[in-house]
Amino acid sequence: MRKTTKHASLPFVIGMLGAVAANVGSAQALEDFSLHGFGSQTYYQTSANTYMGADHRGTWDNNFLGLIGTFAVNDKTTVWSQLETSSTATTHFTWFFINYQLSDDSQVDAGRVKMPVGIYNEITDTTFLQQSALLPAIYQNATNWLHDAYNGVGYDYTQHLGDAGKILWQVYGGDNDDTDPPADGRDRRVYGGRITYTSSVDGLRFMLSGNRAQIQIQTIGLLSTPPTSYLVTVPIGSLADQDLWIASVDYVHDDWDLKSEYGKQKYLGISADSYYLQAARNFAARWTVFARYDYVTTDKARSSDESFSQKVLAVGLNFKVRSNLSLRIEEQFNRGYALPVASGEVVPGTGTDDWSLFIAGVHFIF
Repeated sequence: MRKTTKHASLPFVIGMLGAVAANVGSAQALEDFSLHGFGSQTYYQTSANTYMGADHRGTWDNNFLGLIGTFAVNDKTTVWSQLETSSTATTHFTWFFINYQLSDDSQVDAGRVKMPVGIYNEITDTTFLQQSALLPAIYQNATNWLHDAYNGVGYDYTQHLGDAGKILWQVYGGDNDDTDPPADGRDRRVYGGRITYTSSVDGLRFMLSGNRAQIQIQTIGLLSTPPTSYLVTVPIGSLADQDLWIASVDYVHDDWDLKSEYGKQKYLGISADSYYLQAARNFAARWTVFARYDYVTTDKARSSDESFSQKVLAVGLNFKVRSNLSLRIEEQFNRGYALPVASGEVVPGTGTDDWSLFIAGVHFIF
């Protein structure tokens, strides 16, 4: 979970990456170095409840800038890094790793690597590449299901199936990378994998992701609310296993982008579920309309309680001003308020069951 230190220095980020580029070395080295970026500025306003820092007055305090640098050491070895900052996080490296190509079909990553989970986790910050201004509940920080990256080693292997398509096998292990780590990093183990089947049907993929991570218990918070049988007696600061599975399917072809995912998570004996169905269509070259139905319960045993379950109907419109700049508006109609409770912005039992979230923003890449 990210820290909430505000107003990180964007000039520092740009200056740091510029210094790296200026000091790579020879002219040949500069040719092997590339720098790209992406970002967004978003407005949020709710009709009731507080979520993502927004209430009925609205807030512009949601911005993001990421810079991606790559350096080709040789034909087989590339260094990758992403430096990011935002209004709700300190400036830090999201990932920084070395990729080594063992062969045309296999590779190894070592360092701080984006965790391969589901469809969106590796591009969760790059909203320009997504249909919605706000990701499905599975990926939102409030649910705290996913980690940005792991510190360790990963292995990818592509298996070709001829006319039947291909399968990408990915496994990884190390320590999960959290902004607020436990004192003993060796005890923050994570291991998992993802299987991606790319079918012979153009644009159709199926994925199965899973991992087990150790999480440091920061607070008993929601778990100590009534009924008393949910009271957690595990000491704050100790570690507990978090198990996660996500099944995914997407179809991207011509003007259509269809996605659906179903996830299950278990932590401290509490099970949570989430799924969504999303459809988007491009038209008139620059316009995209999308709709998504999203469901999440942060505790299956209390899914009938609106404090622990939420249904969302999201609709939006995206206008591409240029190939690298887009404007979008989005309205989310909610029943239940599990996500505001999970984020700690609303106390269980005190929220409004029927509410909406309006989003408007600008998104870019360069």
